[in-house]
This record gives sequence, structure tokens and C-alpha cells, in this order.
Amino acid sequence: MSDVAALTLNLNKTEFLQQDWQQRPRLFRAAFADFEDLVEAEILAGLACEEAVDSRIIENHQGNWNVVHGPFEAYDAFGESGWTLLVQSVNEWIPEVQQLIAPFRFLPDWRIDDVMISFATEGGGVGPHLDQYDVFIIQGQGRRHWRVGERVVGATEHCPHPDLKQLAQPFTAVIDAVLEPGDMLYIPAGCPHEGIALEPSLNYSVGFRAQNSAELTTAVCDHLLNSSAKLARYRDPHSDDYGASYQVSQSRLDHLREFALSQLTQLDWDSALMAVLSTSKRPLPQPEAAPSEDELQFCLANQEPLLLCRTPGARILLGPDGHCYSNGEQLALTDANRPFAEYLAGQWQDLELTELTTTSDLDWQHPAALQLLSELVQMGVFYLVDASDEDTDEQHA
Repeated sequence: MSDVAALTLNLNKTEFLQQDWQQRPRLFRAAFADFEDLVEAEILAGLACEEAVDSRIIENHQGNWNVVHGPFEAYDAFGESGWTLLVQSVNEWIPEVQQLIAPFRFLPDWRIDDVMISFATEGGGVGPHLDQYDVFIIQGQGRRHWRVGERVVGATEHCPHPDLKQLAQPFTAVIDAVLEPGDMLYIPAGCPHEGIALEPSLNYSVGFRAQNSAELTTAVCDHLLNSSAKLARYRDPHSDDYGASYQVSQSRLDHLREFALSQLTQLDWDSALMAVLSTSKRPLPQPEAAPSEDELQFCLANQEPLLLCRTPGARILLGPDGHCYSNGEQLALTDANRPFAEYLAGQWQDLELTELTTTSDLDWQHPAALQLLSELVQMGVFYLVDASDEDTDEQHA
């Protein structure tokens, strides 16, 4: 297993953002030097046996495609070749995999979707396809042959299986290469690609969501519907004759459109967007007995041997409106606790709770700082682990 501290990305970030990000696919040889797998294939297979885990197997036997969704009980029936196991959001289940996101934090946290891991037998793959998100694919054990094309618009797709979408026509590859452990592909949204395993292999896909306008607007509206925002309701224009009951006039459509658009412009979009962007992909696990504000103060003051751990998938964002947003909630910031919030938002690895008391410019004793930490723990954004017990990695305090 890999030492997560050694996950250093060999990438000129400024050059990448200027020349490649969301512009063209790139192959980076030895992007992670001496890369070692963060999870064993057997552990991944075991994870896919769990009910709560999103997993699927895609088979291809002589051009006959099949998709089987998890959870799985056994794998013998799939044979020795021609299939791929894909497991979503492995970073939310295995802490070592969560650390693979850290090297990519030169990109906005709110864009991060998840880390998907795939295990492919010889000849395994999912066929030529498009993804509507930006992705970095890191090669783990084994080798895969990848072909990647430039972004296409209006490509024809077909479904060889109801749960599998592929490109209907061949594409021209601008990258045609065999990836070795530590090599990395960057594939922008909309670029066709296909990977075929040359031997049993693991791939790590760090995905960045790229919502379309309808998806983003829907998410904002859903948030507003579930909030306390007072939204105006439609009222018919005054008239002494609305015409036939089955007829919708152009003037009525104009009135409805103007009503919807005018209401949208009056909403607090900034706050709603921040709430949406800070919401985790999946609901955060709620702590059964999270420590209170007073208990946290006691732990800090008495240098208790506890680790403060960020829950995988949790987002902490600071908005231009002077608030902190996490898991869809707005938390107040002041001059007293802003440095504290910035410090917590920047944390990715577990840290000893005592570091909060020894880091300069962090006024942890201020009531606003303690309140913020307590709220984040109560929300499940952070949790505490007893650092004196090596077997309590998953135990919440």
C-alpha cells in the first residue's frame, strides 16, 4: 500500500491551467513517481459487496455487452477476462483514497465529485464513450491501453445495453498510449476516450463535476424549496374572460415566463449557490454523540490525545458574503473566527486537536471559534478519533 504522504503530483500547475484545463486532453508520464496502489483489488471487490456502495460490472465478451449492478456476492461467474468492476466514491470509504484528492486542490474544492476506482481483467473496458465531467485517470497496478480524442460536439451515441452508453462512430485519437503505474491522463468533459486493460489493472479516476445550466438551476431551486425563503406564487392576470379552458394563449405564456424570470432575478442567488456548492455528494454520516462546545473546550484546554478528522466528501467553502458554507448550511464568520475557518477549510489530512491550540493566529479560545468548530462537528463535517488507540480509525468520539 502507498504512503499517502508521498502522493506528490509532478505537474506544472500554472502551465496546466493556462494550456490544458478544460481545453485539451494530456498524458503525463510518471505524474506520481513510484506510485503504489492505495487499495488492493481484493479490498475493492469486498467494498463492492456492501449495500450502500455504488458499484457495477461491465462485461464485454466478443462484442456482447452486459452491465450488472452491485452489491456483489461473488465474482467467479464473470470469468478471467473481459470485464471491469467500477466502484464510485471510494474516497468516502477508504481514508487513503481520500488523500488522492489533495494533490488536485489547486482546483476549486466545490468542483470535486469523487474518486472512482476500476479494476479490469485482461481485455476489460467500458467501450468508447464521452464523460460530461473533467477527470484525471491515474494508472495503478497493471497496464491499460488508452485512446483519447479531442472534444466533439453532437456525437452520435448508442446503448449496447440499457445501462451503457457508447459512441456510435469511431473517433480520431490524439493520445494513443499504454499507461504504466504512476502515469496519468487528463480528459476534459466531452472528449471521447477508451481504455482496454492489457492485464489485470487498477485505475483511479479523480472526477470534477461540470453541471449544465439546467442541473445547476434545478439544484438552486431545490435548495430554495427546502429553505425558509418566501417565494411568490403565481396569480392570473386580471381579466373578465379567460377564453376556452383548454386553450393556452401566447399572452398567458408570456405572463408565466415573465413571472418565473422576474422571481428568479429577485432571489438571493449568491447565498443559494454557495449552499449548493458546499453540499456533499452524499449525505454526511450524522454523529451519534458529538461533543458539545463545552466538551470541545475541555478537550482543547487539557491537550486531550484526539485527532480532528475531516469527513470524506465534506466541503467547507468561504463565500464573498463573509460567511462559511458547509453541507448546505450557512455559518457566521467574524474577524475573530475567520482565520480559524480558513485553517479548517484548508485541512485535508487528520491533525492532532492540540495543533489548534499551538498554531499562531488561531484564537481557539474565542467563543466564535469554539462555536464554529462545534457546529462543524455536530454537522458531521469533522469528527474526533482517539489518537491513543491505533484501532479506532473509524471510531467517532
